[in-house]
Amino acid sequence: MSISAAEVQFKSDGKFIVLVKSKKLTKTDVLALIKEAQKKNLVVNLSGAMLHGMDLSGLNFARGNLSNADLSGAKLSKANFFNANLTNTNLMNADLTEADFSFANLLNSKRKDANMSNANLFKANL
Repeated sequence: MSISAAEVQFKSDGKFIVLVKSKKLTKTDVLALIKEAQKKNLVVNLSGAMLHGMDLSGLNFARGNLSNADLSGAKLSKANFFNANLTNTNLMNADLTEADFSFANLLNSKRKDANMSNANLFKANL
C-alpha cells in the first residue's frame, strides 16, 4: 500500500512504514515519516538510512527499525528509541544525551565517542 503526504511518498506493509525516495533523506523527510507512522499507527522503518550528522533531537523512534542505519555524528539528544532495533547501527560521535534506549536492541552497534550522558539503557541489549 502506498501513501502520500504532500510530495513525500510512503510505503506500508501493514506494520512498518518507509519512505519511498531515491535521494538523500532530509530531516523534513524523517519528520514526515514519523508523523505519518503515528497517524496510521505504524512503526517507522529507517533500516539502512543515511542520517549522518542530522539534528533529530527529541524525535520519537519508539519500536522503530533503524538497523544498519548511519547516525554517526547525529544530534539525537532526548530522542525516544524505546524497544527500537538499532542492530549494526553506526552511532559513532553521536549526541545521545538523555536519549531513551530502554528495551532497545543495540547489538553490534558502533558507539565509539558517542555521548550517552544520562541516556536510559534500562534492559537495552548492548
